[in-house]
Amino acid sequence: MVLQQLESRGDLSAETIQAIKDAWLEVDFTDVDLPDPFESLYSSDEDFIKRFVYLLSQPENFHILCKYIFNIELPPIQNVILQEVWNKRFPMLCGSRGLGKTFLLSLYSMLRAFLMPGRKIVVVGAAFRQSKFLFDYMKGIWDNAPVLRDLCQNTDGPKASVDRCIFHINGSTVTCLPLGNGDKIRGQRANDIICDEFASVPREIFETVVAGFANVASSPIDKVKQKAMLRKCKELGIELTEIDFDVTDKGNQIVFSGTAYYDFNHFAEYWKRWKKIIHSGGNVEALKEIFKGKAPGPDFNWKDYLVLRIPYDVLPAGFLDAAQIARARATVHTGTFQMEYGAIFTTDSTGYYKRSMIEKCVVGPNSSVDLPISGNPFFTATLEGSKNKKYVYGIDANAQGSDNFCIIVLEVHEDHRRIVYGWTTNTQKHKKAQSKSATEEQNYYSYCARKIRNLMKVFPCEELVIDSQGGGYALYEALHDKDKLQDNEQLIWQNVDPDKAKPSDDYTGLHMVRLINFADSKWMSESNQTMRKDFEDKVLLFPYFDSLTLGLSYEKDEIEGRTFDTLEDAVFEIEKLKDELAMIVHTETASGRDKFDTPETIIGVGKKEKVRKDRYSALLMANWGARLINAYKPPEPDIAIGGWAGDRDGDFEYGADMYNGPDWWVKHMKKENPYG
Repeated sequence: MVLQQLESRGDLSAETIQAIKDAWLEVDFTDVDLPDPFESLYSSDEDFIKRFVYLLSQPENFHILCKYIFNIELPPIQNVILQEVWNKRFPMLCGSRGLGKTFLLSLYSMLRAFLMPGRKIVVVGAAFRQSKFLFDYMKGIWDNAPVLRDLCQNTDGPKASVDRCIFHINGSTVTCLPLGNGDKIRGQRANDIICDEFASVPREIFETVVAGFANVASSPIDKVKQKAMLRKCKELGIELTEIDFDVTDKGNQIVFSGTAYYDFNHFAEYWKRWKKIIHSGGNVEALKEIFKGKAPGPDFNWKDYLVLRIPYDVLPAGFLDAAQIARARATVHTGTFQMEYGAIFTTDSTGYYKRSMIEKCVVGPNSSVDLPISGNPFFTATLEGSKNKKYVYGIDANAQGSDNFCIIVLEVHEDHRRIVYGWTTNTQKHKKAQSKSATEEQNYYSYCARKIRNLMKVFPCEELVIDSQGGGYALYEALHDKDKLQDNEQLIWQNVDPDKAKPSDDYTGLHMVRLINFADSKWMSESNQTMRKDFEDKVLLFPYFDSLTLGLSYEKDEIEGRTFDTLEDAVFEIEKLKDELAMIVHTETASGRDKFDTPETIIGVGKKEKVRKDRYSALLMANWGARLINAYKPPEPDIAIGGWAGDRDGDFEYGADMYNGPDWWVKHMKKENPYG
C-alpha cells in the first residue's frame, strides 16, 4: 500500500523510492559502496556453475540462497544468526519469544543438509512434539520451495513415522527424535546436533546420550590419515602452511537454543561457562580456572564457542507485535518477562514461594536421598489413582468469565503429599467440548460437577475443598442435583461438623465437601504459611517432569484416542501451577492483615488486571484439607496400664506410662510421687 502510493507520485526519484523500499534493512546505503558478491563470476576463468554454487554456499550469501532457492526472505538479524551459527562448533542461541528460534533452527538444519551432502543431523527437544515442531517447519519450507524441490531427487523430502521424523535432502538426513529417557535413541550417530528448548532437556540425558552422537568424526578414516600425515611431517621437520583438507568439512557441531530460564537451571550454567571461555581469549591460566585447574587438550579452541543473546528490544521495529509485547509487559510477572522476552537468566523468583524452593520439591528417580520421608516417592502425573490411597481435591470454582475453573488432586500419604493431577476449564473450553461432542452437559457448573464425579471414580476422594466465593455455591448445588445423578452415584454434601450443626448433616449421600472462605484473612495467612513450610520441609511434592514424561503421556493419549483432558494436558497444568506459585506476592494491608496475590498490572487507561492464580488457589485448599486429614488421630481409650504385681513378672519399666488418657494426667502419673 505504501509502495503503491509512492510510485503513483511524480515528484519522487527512483533512487528515493528505492531508499524507502530498503529502509527495512536498517542500513544507510547513501555513502556505502557495497561489493557485488557475484562480481568474480564475470571475470573468472573457472567453471561458471561451480563458482556460482560456491558463492551461494558461503554464509555471507545465505540471504540470496534463502530467497531464490528456499523461497524465504529473511530480515538482516536472522541472516546474521545463520551466518554466525554456521561458523562455530558450539554455538548457543538464547533469544526472546517471537524471535523465530524454532523456525531458524529448522531452516538451518535444511541449509546444513543441502550444502553438505552426506550430512547426518539430529534434532532433539524437551518432548517429541518439540522436535515435531521443527519437522513441521521443515515440511512447510519444502512445500513452498519449488526450486529447491527441482534441485533435489524424487526420493528427497519429509517422512514421518511413529517414533521419529526424517527429512532426506541432497544425500543428507535430518532426523527429529523423541528424547525420552535416552534408551531408545542411544547409539545414534550425527555430524550435527540441534537441541531446542535446552532448559527443558534433562542434563544427564543430554550429556550421557545426545552429546555422544557427535563424538565420531564425519569421515573417521580420513581424519585418522590426516592427523597421522601431519604428525609424520612434524617428525621429519617438514614445514607446512595451514592446510584445510576438506573445505566442506566444518567438523561436528552441537547447537544449543532456547529461551532463558532460572539461574539454577543447567542452561544458565552452560551459558556462564560459554561466556567465560569466550572472555578468556584462549588464555591458559583463565582456561585452567574454568576447567577446575586442568588445562584443556591441544585440540581445544576457544573460538569454537559462540553466545548469541537476543532480547526483544534489539529486534527490528515491526518484527514483534508491539501490542502483544505491551500486554506481556503489563500482565506477566517481571521475572518471567525478563526470561521470556529479555533473554535474561533470572536468579530466582521474587515472590512468596521461591522458584528454587519449588524445584527442590520436584521428585526424581533418586529423590529419597534428599527428602525427609520414608521410601522413594518417585511418581509422575497420572489420570487415575490407586484404590488403596486417599485423595483430596482442591477446587477453585471461579465464576464464569476469563478466570479458570481449576481442580488440583493431592495423593495423601502418612508423611507427605503428592500433586498427581491438574485440570482447568472455562466457558470457552466448555463450548469447544460441546462442539466436539466431548460432553453433553449444557450448563457450565453441571459440566464441572460431572468432571468431579468422573474423577472420583478413578481418584478415591476423601474430601472436596471448594472456594465458597464466586461460583463455589453454584458448584456445590450442582453436586447434589438429583437430576444429574448417574447409576450408583450419590448426592454430595458438606462435611459433618460436630461443633457446627447444619441442615444437610442428616441428608442421605456423601458428606465430603469443605467450603473455604477466601475472604477470611486468618485462614489465608495460616494456609499460605503452612504450605510454604510444607515446601521447605519437602513434604508437598511435585511429580517427576522430563521429556520422558511428556513423551509417554503423548503416546498414551495417542494410543487411547484421547483428544480432551489428556495426560499431556495434566502434565502441563502442573507445570503452570509452578509458574503461578512463583508469582504469588505477600503484602500487608493498612490494617496489618496478610495479603497473598499476583502482581497488579495496568492494561489501559484506568484499567488494571491481575495474573491468574486459579491453580495456586486450588492447591492451597487441597493442601489445607490434606493437612487436616493427616492431623486427625482417633483418641485412645482411657485405660490403666498394669495389673496385679504378681501377674507382671517384673516387666514394667520404672518411669514408663501408667495410663492412657489426657496428656496432663499421663505426665502427672509419671512423676516419682504423683500423690504429693
